[in-house]
This record gives sequence, structure tokens and C-alpha cells, in this order.
Amino acid sequence: FKECYISGVKLKMTKSENIINEGIVSFFFLGRAPVAPGTFGSFGSLVLAYLIVENIEEYAGYLLFIISLLMYYVGLQVAPWCEDKYGKDPGIYVLDEVIGYLVPISILIILNNEITQQIWIISFIAFRVFDVLKIWPAKDLEHIEGGHGILLDDVAAGFQTLILILLCLQFNFL
Repeated sequence: FKECYISGVKLKMTKSENIINEGIVSFFFLGRAPVAPGTFGSFGSLVLAYLIVENIEEYAGYLLFIISLLMYYVGLQVAPWCEDKYGKDPGIYVLDEVIGYLVPISILIILNNEITQQIWIISFIAFRVFDVLKIWPAKDLEHIEGGHGILLDDVAAGFQTLILILLCLQFNFL
């Protein structure tokens, strides 16, 4: 057993519980990538979204949005464990990138936009750029406590990506 503090409460976690938590926060261990774990997590999100879009056409946008909400809830639950084990906003925690990338894709589909190959590529690149640059309000959201700070900056990057893609579609750049 290993000791773990969550919200000031001392807990004993088994090795398998630690592995499960790590699998969650690292999105099936993509966050363990030796370089650019956020990019690997985002790519995992792209693969998940692509598989759902290709196999569940009619309700794919809604399913992706619900999945992102569920992941957000789970991400909040495991964030204190992760920060206790790895420090504030650790690199291994890529569930936030997964959620952040699902935001623009799910909403684009809900708004009846076809997700073309160009949109998959541009949305991925734009999301990574917005996530790294942390343009307002993302930088401010990062400082919120309780796990929300880890997650909300990536949700903001997702909405910034959505706005960029919608503008590109509106002005026929895509």
C-alpha cells in the first residue's frame, strides 16, 4: 500500500488503484510519452473522435460531447491524486488535452459541419498551438484550484480552436 492525500484525507491506495488512476490521467498511458505527452494525448483524442465519427455517424457529435463531460467529471476526481503524486499540473495528466480536443470536434459535428481531412488536420494543429500558447482566458483558468485549473485551460483552447475553424469555414478557407 502507498499513502496518498486527497483533499487533506490520508488514503491508502493499492498498486492496482495507482495504475488505474495513472491510466486514466494519462489516457491509456499516452501521457507517459518521453517527449510532448500533451501532443500524444491530443493525438489519442483525435483517434478516438475519428473512430466514433466513422462508426457512429448520426449521433457522433452528441456522443463525443457526452464523453468529454464524463471525462471532465472523472478528471476532476483523479486530479488531486495526480497532483499529489506528480506535482501541480503534471505532464503525465493528458486527459485535459483529450477533453479539450473533443470540444471543437463534437460541436462542429453537432452544428452539422462535415469533418473533412483538412478539418481533422487543422483542428489538431490549432488545438496544440492554442494549448501551448495559453491565450487568454486559458492562462487565467489554469490558476483555478481543485482540478478545474488543469482541465479548463484546455477546454478554452478547444473553444479557441472551434472559433478558428468556424471562421475558416465561414470565409471559405477550408
